Amino acid sequence: MLKYNRNRWAYFFVAPLVIVMLAVFLYPIVRVAIMSVQDWYMVRPATNGEFVGMDNFARMFRDRSFKNSVSVSLVYILITVPARFLLGFGTALLLNQHFKGRAIARALVIIPWAVPEAVTCLVWILMYDKDFGIINSMLRNIGLISENIGFLQSRSVALNAAMAVNIWKGFPFVAIMLLAGLQGIPSELYEASMVDGSNALQRLRHITIPMLRPVSMIVFLLLVIWTIRDFGIVFLLARGGPSQATEVLTVYLYQSAFTKFDFGLASSGGMLMLLFALIFSYFYIRMINREERAL
Repeated sequence: MLKYNRNRWAYFFVAPLVIVMLAVFLYPIVRVAIMSVQDWYMVRPATNGEFVGMDNFARMFRDRSFKNSVSVSLVYILITVPARFLLGFGTALLLNQHFKGRAIARALVIIPWAVPEAVTCLVWILMYDKDFGIINSMLRNIGLISENIGFLQSRSVALNAAMAVNIWKGFPFVAIMLLAGLQGIPSELYEASMVDGSNALQRLRHITIPMLRPVSMIVFLLLVIWTIRDFGIVFLLARGGPSQATEVLTVYLYQSAFTKFDFGLASSGGMLMLLFALIFSYFYIRMINREERAL
C-alpha cells in the first residue's frame, strides 16, 4: 500500500494510455479470439454466435485458397526480407563513405520509405501499365522485350512485381538503421586493422559484420514481423490477383471477411497470424533486452 501511495500520481498519468490500449488493442483481440470459435457467417445471421469449437480452423486448413495464400506469403517473406536487408546493407555501406553530396544522398534515400503506401502503389501501377507504362517502354528500348508485359495482369509476373515494390519501399529503413550502427563502430578498429595489412573485404568480414550483428538481428526480425502482416502493397496493386497470384495471407483474410462475409473463418486466420507475429515478437524483445543488458 505504501508503494502504491508513493506512485499513485504515476498510475494516474499512465491510466489514460492503458485504457486506450485496452480499448484499441486488447478488446479487438479478445473479440476475434471468441469469434474464431463461433459461427459468424453473415449470410446466415440466425446461427451467428453459435459455438463451433475448432471447426473454423478445420475449414481454413482444408481451404485451397488458404493453402495458396500460405505458399504465396512464404515466397513473399523469403524473397523480400533478405532482399530488403541486403540492399539496405549495401546502401548503408555506401552512405557511410566520405563523398561529395553525402548528406543529400542520405536525405534522398529515405524518400521511398517515407512516401505513403497508397501513393507508392499508384505511381507503380502507372509505371507497370501495359500500354503506357515507362517500364515496358524502357525494356523495349534496350531490346529485352518485343511485346509489352502486363505486370499486374500476368499470373507469372504479378507476384514478382509486387515484391519489387515492397523491396523498393522497404530497403531505406534498413539502410538508415544499419547506417546508424555503422556510425557507432569505433574508427580505431579499422585503423588498427589497416595497419595490420587487412583489405576491405577482411575488414567487412571481421569488423563490420560482427559489430553490426545486434542491430542487424533487430532489423531483420522487424522486417519479418512487418512482412507477415503486410497488406497494403499487394492489395492496392492487384487485390490478390490475378487468379490469387498475389493473395498473401492478409489479403485472404480480407477476402474471407469482406467479400465472402465469413467472419468466423477470417477470425481463425487472424489468430493464426497473431500467433506467428507473437513468436517473432518474442525473439525481438529478447534481442532488445539482451542489448540493454550489454550496455
